[in-house]
Amino acid sequence: MNPENTRVGAALYVPGFYLLLLGTWQLLFSLSLIPDYLFPSPWQVARRLWQLGDDGLLWPSISATLHRMVIGFSVAAAVGLAIGLLMGTSKVINRCLRSLFLGLQTLPTAAWVPISLLIFGLSDRGIYFVIIMSAMPAVAIATSDGILHIPPIFLRAARTLGTPSYAMPWRVILPAALPSIVTGIKLGWTLGWHGAVSAELIKSSVGLGYLLYMGRELNDASQVIGVMVLTILFGFLLDRFLFGVIEKRIRRRWGLQSH
Repeated sequence: MNPENTRVGAALYVPGFYLLLLGTWQLLFSLSLIPDYLFPSPWQVARRLWQLGDDGLLWPSISATLHRMVIGFSVAAAVGLAIGLLMGTSKVINRCLRSLFLGLQTLPTAAWVPISLLIFGLSDRGIYFVIIMSAMPAVAIATSDGILHIPPIFLRAARTLGTPSYAMPWRVILPAALPSIVTGIKLGWTLGWHGAVSAELIKSSVGLGYLLYMGRELNDASQVIGVMVLTILFGFLLDRFLFGVIEKRIRRRWGLQSH
């Protein structure tokens, strides 16, 4: 089989799969097994999203959520990388913090919302707090795991070639752990996104979470499903065009993936 045809066929699998899901959705709606006010059609969802955009509600909400994520996740990633570096290079710190962070990871992201309300009230600082606490443990654990699984020969070779001790973290350790770190950042972004939307359900008057809340209050299933679809779409686009690209380049750089 021609490799070019194989690549073209593989590129059509994903769009074909989603078209199949869309067709199944429309078919289930047409069968009228569930009332349309509980289970709207794809067209009704798309029309409701268009109305939200036309009313000036959709794009400010998307912008607000992304703005909060950029700020909150930047802090979470920086703190998680620093703590993960300490955990990966110190057995004592790793033993003390690893079990704590694993426990925090099992905590649902929405569980941070009540404590953020108590500490910060109804403010954006509370949403940033939820994002940071949701995302930071995943980044820290992935960073420490990446460092702990670096082949010892890398470190010995760096020392033999004269790399000073103070430069080891930046010149050797972090670059060698990058594949694992990127995976942790992807997971951290996902958890932080969950936390942002969960916090906006309660603490905000603008954002995707707020649109979900208003859709529930108005019994508008089209709005709720539409915002859910948008949330999934943003996750797909970020993975495909940002995190996925970075991960592929790093894996190619380290010979873990073919060109």
